[in-house]
Amino acid sequence: MQATWQSCALTAVRVVMGAFFLMEAEHQLASGYIGGDDLAVKLQKAADDTAIPGYSFLIEHVFLKVDDPLTVLVIIGELAVGTALVIGLFTRLTAAVALFMNANFLLMNGLSFGGLIDALFIAGELLLIVFAARQALSVDQLLARRGISGPLMSGSVAGSAAG
Repeated sequence: MQATWQSCALTAVRVVMGAFFLMEAEHQLASGYIGGDDLAVKLQKAADDTAIPGYSFLIEHVFLKVDDPLTVLVIIGELAVGTALVIGLFTRLTAAVALFMNANFLLMNGLSFGGLIDALFIAGELLLIVFAARQALSVDQLLARRGISGPLMSGSVAGSAAG
């Protein structure tokens, strides 16, 4: 596949989003989120100030009750999603997991600057899911050259032609 400006743009979107997930995970690890109460404080602030009304109930009655394991899950998720996006591994699956994470972040952040960033990430993740076969420079692409491909990777879906 010859790299076009569109494939390079998709790759840039993928790598930048992945790097952002990795930076968030690094920040949380360096700030002592694991074993601390940083996520609980952030969740409570969101429930009180920015979260979408129905989501505030979920934060208060579910997430705050399990904030320690949730902290670990979020950091592991950010590390896994960030790494997979940067290298382009299982791009569609990774973008779908990232979309799920960002949808939750959007509901938590509501109509704030953070919510705007989450919405932009969701748009980027939708682009990656739909146009994954058109990206350049990915592990998925290298695997496809060796005959390993699938709908959760960057391969075409349902036999459609990817250019």
